[in-house]
Amino acid sequence: MISGRALHYFDTVARCRSLRQAASMLNIAPTAISRQIDQLEEQLGAPLLERSPNGITLTDAGELLAAQARETLRDFERVQEHIADLKDLRVGRVRLGAAEGVVAGLLAPALADMGRDYPRLRFDIGITSAGQMVERLRQGTVDIGLSFFTPRHDDITVLQSAWLEHHAVMRSDHPLASATEVSLEQLSEHRVILPDASFGARQAIERSALRAGIKLLPSFDTASLETQKALALNGAGILILPPMAVARECARGELVSVVLGRDELEAARMDLCVYRHRTRSFAVETCVSLLSQSIESMGSQIGW
Repeated sequence: MISGRALHYFDTVARCRSLRQAASMLNIAPTAISRQIDQLEEQLGAPLLERSPNGITLTDAGELLAAQARETLRDFERVQEHIADLKDLRVGRVRLGAAEGVVAGLLAPALADMGRDYPRLRFDIGITSAGQMVERLRQGTVDIGLSFFTPRHDDITVLQSAWLEHHAVMRSDHPLASATEVSLEQLSEHRVILPDASFGARQAIERSALRAGIKLLPSFDTASLETQKALALNGAGILILPPMAVARECARGELVSVVLGRDELEAARMDLCVYRHRTRSFAVETCVSLLSQSIESMGSQIGW
């Protein structure tokens, strides 16, 4: 039988692709890892690693074991969390996949509150697109997803949704900054900064522009919200975002948010999601409940 320690060691090597780095992460000698991997190879009757001057690569058998090791270790960690729940220890780990635009205005404040109430909980936060989030929910590498325009699937449960209006966001000295509202046609005459084509927000913008017969070609195309904001702060162009994504910059007077004309652009649907077929631990359930309340509270404040 393969031991949990051997799987843990092998999983670390598979992620690092280096015995030395894995040993450093595990705080053990490289020889201890080598012994465990030698035993695994003997048990399985197949080589798992190929060593070369450039580092370590996994054989086909090694790739299969690495995938199974990750899944087995995640399942074991969840069992430990559920046992801790039975003991009312209020410990655990929550893995979140989130759109970058929800972090500052929603996710960070909610998790800060939760961390104060439950100091023994841990949070892993990954920034993903909606499509990536769905796959990670299915794979079990993410417990909760919070994203815009999440694709609908039978195995993904949407627990809470909210609609956010898009605004045109720009530096205060931009010619459109003093307008009470702007149209897509006006935006088409200026340099525009958009997320890349894999994002639901970009697809919604393009659908609206197509319906209006407008060509809205981005001068800058990037998946990073921080890059988009940095460009806007330097006067490179106009962003099209829900105000929540730039709340701090607007509060400091660095950027100005101008509402788009009525029916110019479909609102951004923000979804709180989980995988339908996975039991949720106390930590995950508590985090889901808090995020759901935060979304509902935010919606009541801005009139959704």
